[in-house]
Amino acid sequence: MKPKANRGRRTKADFRFQNARLSFSFAGTLGDRGRLEPYERLRSPADLSRWCVESGCVVTAPHCSAADLTRAKQLRETIQRAGECLAVGRAVSSSDVKIINRIAARPPLAPELVAGAAKVRWVGSGLEAVLSTVARDLIAICDSPLKDRVRICENEECGVPFVDTSRAGIRRWCSMSTCGALIKKRAYRERLKEESRG
Repeated sequence: MKPKANRGRRTKADFRFQNARLSFSFAGTLGDRGRLEPYERLRSPADLSRWCVESGCVVTAPHCSAADLTRAKQLRETIQRAGECLAVGRAVSSSDVKIINRIAARPPLAPELVAGAAKVRWVGSGLEAVLSTVARDLIAICDSPLKDRVRICENEECGVPFVDTSRAGIRRWCSMSTCGALIKKRAYRERLKEESRG
């Protein structure tokens, strides 16, 4: 399942998909988790519909209601807490396990070959299928060696879980192009300040 390419300059409201598992990119729809006021990317049901398309889950935006948005945010925060537990080797709470299992029990999106078997598209019945697929992605991580590779982004303002797929297993940021670049820019500016003082 590949997210759509983001053309043009990125904004804070843009969803983050680069190098991210589906479940953890969903957790990233709440930005700046380390700040007093996090940045909400799912401000409306329309934003949730847009995420479903931009994530590559569906081609046609599903209808989403205010109640759907509330349920989706509950799943998002459950995934965040589960990721934090996995990152430190702690058991995920039984209440969070129940939420993930309940949503994953719904029929997920199904892969379908198109264009002479050159492409795959995902088909399913709307938002429930998308959320089920997101929950199943987290379950797949828990049921694989990737479970031991879950980390929390070291950008304190971010704090989103990610799977460290680097060979050495020492990746520090959810994405080098976002948090990694930001931290390096800050460190560079600090060095310049120190040099000017010295």
